[in-house]
Amino acid sequence: MRGAFLWYQERNRAAAESFRATVRAAIDNLAATTIHPAADDQGNRKRMLKRFPYSVIYTLSDKAVTIIAIAHHRRRPKYWR
Repeated sequence: MRGAFLWYQERNRAAAESFRATVRAAIDNLAATTIHPAADDQGNRKRMLKRFPYSVIYTLSDKAVTIIAIAHHRRRPKYWR
């Protein structure tokens, strides 16, 4: 997330702040929702961000949501592993 935020900040401060707010809202929403996409073979799930080409990759347990990565859609698939 930090790298993406800095990339946006070099180009446009408002876009960088919007990116940060969008990521935080998506993460907050993960804990509040009861409907989650199916997990992959490693137990990872993903939530796509609105307006930005990134997804929040996370795992889900009975007690916690663990954020694994904020992954760009154009990078090699599963590069964050």
